[in-house]
Amino acid sequence: MMAASSTHTADPATMSTSQHVLGDATLTLTSGFPTQPGAPNALASHPYTLLRDSIPNIVAKAGVAVPAGSNAYKVLGVACGTRSPDCAKIMDALKASAASAVRADANGNGTLPGVSPGTYYLMISVRYNNQALTWDHPVELKAGANSMTLSPQNATPVN
Repeated sequence: MMAASSTHTADPATMSTSQHVLGDATLTLTSGFPTQPGAPNALASHPYTLLRDSIPNIVAKAGVAVPAGSNAYKVLGVACGTRSPDCAKIMDALKASAASAVRADANGNGTLPGVSPGTYYLMISVRYNNQALTWDHPVELKAGANSMTLSPQNATPVN
């Protein structure tokens, strides 16, 4: 996802960080991408964000319309790629929905700071073999350690 300038920052009272952990349900994400000689892992240093709501709902809550034949991801990409005011609206809504975040290490692995148990949505994207992939499905986090492997097989292609 592309970053944009925004007046809203994630609320430290509702965003779990390593310095301000808000719950005991952690999620460890592991890269399931094959290692390619001489190349970094496809997910190395990517941001992994846990949202309280889905991207389509967040875009709708931001008041940004999704035209027929399009989807929320395309709307977000075009808005931020063209520096439309809609980008800031969506980014504000994304930040408000963020529950936890971490940047993957060089191997594409990371553990999100703890949140309360419940249903969350991943916000992770990567370009792999000339295909944009995203993980945006709901994840049910139980108290304690939870884990998931991110791979091309469980990603959603963005067309």
